[in-house]
Amino acid sequence: MSNLLFNNSQLMLERAMNFQWTKQCAINDNIVNAETPNYKAKYVTFEEALDASIRSALHSTDKRKISTVRSAIDRSQPIVHVAQAESMRMDDNGVNIVEQETEATRNAYQMEYTIDALNSNLSLLRTLIRGQ
Repeated sequence: MSNLLFNNSQLMLERAMNFQWTKQCAINDNIVNAETPNYKAKYVTFEEALDASIRSALHSTDKRKISTVRSAIDRSQPIVHVAQAESMRMDDNGVNIVEQETEATRNAYQMEYTIDALNSNLSLLRTLIRGQ
């Protein structure tokens, strides 16, 4: 049982890292295009898709709930949206550069915490393998 929980934990961390990387790419695109006329800012969501996927798996009739939840986590992907209605300037550019730089910093800290958690899981696994 603990092996399955560890695997789900590891998978969640991998999905979180994938989300944060996708988010960082969208933020970088926004910053690079801050002076491009008619460019609309991108933003990335993940939590809603993950939550819906897990809830669907938990309400399924499959008796193997843990493996069903694991496959739901595995299928979850971040979604990139384009903010069509937002415009920051007269040339219809939708990027707020201060907001994007703040979000980039926040995301960098989140990535650091996720990497620390991944390293912790891998250290635990290494210790278990060595039998210490």
